[in-house]
Amino acid sequence: MGYKSSLVEPGLRAVRFAQTISAVRRFDAQAGPDRSMDGEEFFRMRSAMDLSPGAGKSLSRLGVRKPQGGIPTVEQARSSTFVAFDEIDQCVAGLQANGAYVFKNRLPEDMIARMRESALEVPSMPRGLDRPSGPYPRSAPEVGRYDIDEDNTMVSPDMQDYTSDPALALIAARYLGQPVIQDQTALWWTTTQGSADAALNAWMFHQDRDRLSFLKFFVYLTDVGPSNGPHTVVQGTHKQIPRSLRADGRQTDDAVREAGLWDRVISLAGPAGTMMAVDTVGLHKGLPPQAGDRCVLQVEFATSLFGAPVDYPDFTPSPLAEERYRAMPNILQRWHRAFDS
Repeated sequence: MGYKSSLVEPGLRAVRFAQTISAVRRFDAQAGPDRSMDGEEFFRMRSAMDLSPGAGKSLSRLGVRKPQGGIPTVEQARSSTFVAFDEIDQCVAGLQANGAYVFKNRLPEDMIARMRESALEVPSMPRGLDRPSGPYPRSAPEVGRYDIDEDNTMVSPDMQDYTSDPALALIAARYLGQPVIQDQTALWWTTTQGSADAALNAWMFHQDRDRLSFLKFFVYLTDVGPSNGPHTVVQGTHKQIPRSLRADGRQTDDAVREAGLWDRVISLAGPAGTMMAVDTVGLHKGLPPQAGDRCVLQVEFATSLFGAPVDYPDFTPSPLAEERYRAMPNILQRWHRAFDS
């Protein structure tokens, strides 16, 4: 049975690859901002991505005939208040080589303090615990992870300003080789309380497959040392992964060691304000905090909204966020509710 499966499954993935190309073309032909896809199409996409780490990018290049996103102009990218224009090409080169890049500059301390304060005040959801949302209980957390939804994340004008930054969008467009859409913002706290739920809290190696072709940017809102759960990547696996580790799902440390990749594992620690770009189609995880906690803001740019369900946040725009939405409506198209209401 296992032998037959090893022969049949690669063929099924190839079929699903072709089916996904057709599904992407149908999806992008739909009118309106709230396009949808079904669960079977999502399954086929994720399964097709077992073929190789580059399968999603190939699906995007073949399937996205009429890009719905955009590419910031050089002038727009130069207006970034967070990323030096001269560092954009260095970042793209670092991503191409290693799958991860840590920026030279950090976000300003006063901005980080305001963002962190907002993350402490807005409602959060304890992952894996059936309980109403409420402010993160920093003095007495009960679970390993507390998630803050996008509406509450965007209460902070500083988070709006960062997640709409044109330099980040230009890096993503240059790295992915296609126009991009800001497709996701996430904010969460991780704590020392989740050791029994490593898979639930993303503390085991895995690949992200919610979109076809995408790039994530992370910002630490707290100091993150070796004991605070730093983001950890297996360098080079954004380009090549041994067959034993390609299946969708969580992978143990032992599996990574047995595949001969442990010497490529690096943890990205840094003080509050540290910014990094990561191609999370490569193997990665967050280490479980052994002390204190960790707060992370993430923004993702993708070449299409095909994939996981899409959130359309509603918030009161900051002046800079409004200016950028008017200048880059295709890239920030998910924000239309904040401006149409």
